[in-house]
Amino acid sequence: MKRVITVLAGVCASAPVAADPLQLRADALATTAAPAGLVTVSADGDAGHGVTAEAAVWTAGGTVNSTGTIGDGSHTDILVLVLRARTDDGRASGRVGRFVESLGALRPVQVDGAAARVSLPLRTEVEAFAGIPVVPGLMTARAWDWIAGGRVSRRIGEMGSVGVAYAEQRTAGELATEELGVDAGASLGKRDDVGAKLAYDLANPGLAEVSLTASHRFQGLRVELYSSYRAASHLLPATSLFSVLGDVPAERAGTTLTWRAAPRLDVTGDLGVRHGDGDTAPEVVLRAKLRLDALGASAVSAELRRDGVGDHQWTGARGSARIALPRSLLISTELELVVPDHDRGLGAVWPWALVAFGWDNGTWHAAIAGEADASPQDRRRVDVLVQLGRQWGAR
Repeated sequence: MKRVITVLAGVCASAPVAADPLQLRADALATTAAPAGLVTVSADGDAGHGVTAEAAVWTAGGTVNSTGTIGDGSHTDILVLVLRARTDDGRASGRVGRFVESLGALRPVQVDGAAARVSLPLRTEVEAFAGIPVVPGLMTARAWDWIAGGRVSRRIGEMGSVGVAYAEQRTAGELATEELGVDAGASLGKRDDVGAKLAYDLANPGLAEVSLTASHRFQGLRVELYSSYRAASHLLPATSLFSVLGDVPAERAGTTLTWRAAPRLDVTGDLGVRHGDGDTAPEVVLRAKLRLDALGASAVSAELRRDGVGDHQWTGARGSARIALPRSLLISTELELVVPDHDRGLGAVWPWALVAFGWDNGTWHAAIAGEADASPQDRRRVDVLVQLGRQWGAR
């Protein structure tokens, strides 16, 4: 068995905030490839057979909030600390430690526990996890708090798959959340794809999330139709200012057009409507990404967005760049500016910025990222994440 062990450690210092452990995105290190709103809080080690290990630690103080008050809830938290193992044929794998679990249509949860996956005959796959839900603070008492869940899925030929998932969470022995989720996806030929997922809240009966997508690829153009509903219980952790403001309980519908305008230039337009809090408003996004080399290691992108409903509508702009440098170095940066329609004493412009430097020579890798923002919640906030790792063995 080939063995690769990779250990990563990170420290985040907030000038000053007491926040949820999922607040800072762990994939911010030396990359801005992940879109806003996508939470990736694991740092993968070996992609092949064997055993991997990973860790990320962050510390937070208090923020200077919109009223000028400075919080005093300093603490240090483990973001991810997990040991992974898998068989040579990849048919079974497991994780033990602190990690984020997301099964099918169920909402992501951060747990201290264990998870396993096994592939069975008849194209069937079974996943399960159990543990204690993570709360801020390493020493917080959590007697009789636990969560467990599982998912069964089956591949349908070469077309796609369908899965059913269930999870139950208890706090002090009392039922806190209980969800049932169904997800499915399929490729209808070489040019068409469809997908759907549904999550139902059993503890407080009602739909928690529903989404439907369908896409068709023309020559150089991809068209996608989407419709979704998301309740407050399924909101994702913040990964940028756009995701803080854009991820709200609402119904959405629209279409996305992605055009390969040139061999290295993609232009995306998203035109939809959002309904929430009794109001309906248009949602418009225009995005362009230019790859600066054949492999896309270096790229620049720009985005304009109109979003929000009712009195919370806003206009935003984003720019990002990822540049590969000599000697295995990489620099990336991302900037967002949001202008709300109504000031309400919270500022006329809200900025968010990320700058990261990385180095990877194949055996050793290191990175440092700085994140700063101002928003309705925090007058100013600064986070820093540091990563240092070494790889043993071969992939």
